[in-house]
Amino acid sequence: MANLFRSSGGSSRCCTLMFFAFIIATISAFTPPSSSLSTRSQHFQLSAVPSPERMFDYSSKPPTFNKQTSLWEPSTETEEPPYGAFGSFLRGGPTPFLVRVLKPSEYDQAVFKYMAQTSCSRAEAQGNMDAFFNNAADWAYQKSEEARGRPKVDYTQLKPKDAILVITWALFVTPLLGRCGYLIAATGNWGITVDDILNF
Repeated sequence: MANLFRSSGGSSRCCTLMFFAFIIATISAFTPPSSSLSTRSQHFQLSAVPSPERMFDYSSKPPTFNKQTSLWEPSTETEEPPYGAFGSFLRGGPTPFLVRVLKPSEYDQAVFKYMAQTSCSRAEAQGNMDAFFNNAADWAYQKSEEARGRPKVDYTQLKPKDAILVITWALFVTPLLGRCGYLIAATGNWGITVDDILNF
């Protein structure tokens, strides 16, 4: 790290410092609030979560469990998915997106089970499962707080701020971090410049 401050070019030091400031600012935007489970109760067990309640009225017949196949099956009244894998990506980040792409059956089973347990719509179930796959501990903490009378979170909403942060991380921050990490490892020098980063 000392090489950073002994770098010959002032512009390279400035570029590196700006790079780290950008990383810190971006990461802080993803930091959960202080009331989050991740800062208070890391050992929270999902089994201790009270049965969640639906947020919106829904009168259609919920999915049922088939004991012969040990699978949850949609009813004839179950609606089609309200949004695809990219919608899960924008709402919950890369983890629910990857679950939907790589394990679609597991994702659907989680959605159907949630619908059956809460008699909620598929949209509400998908929003909750996207939040669950993104951070199961925080989701469980939120549900336990709701059971105590705290305000409910609408996971069906696509929040523009969250979507912008997800896209920024996916398209800009992660490739930038990868490129900088590669340059530092390849050259052994922390004093990289913008020209170094952009010169492929």
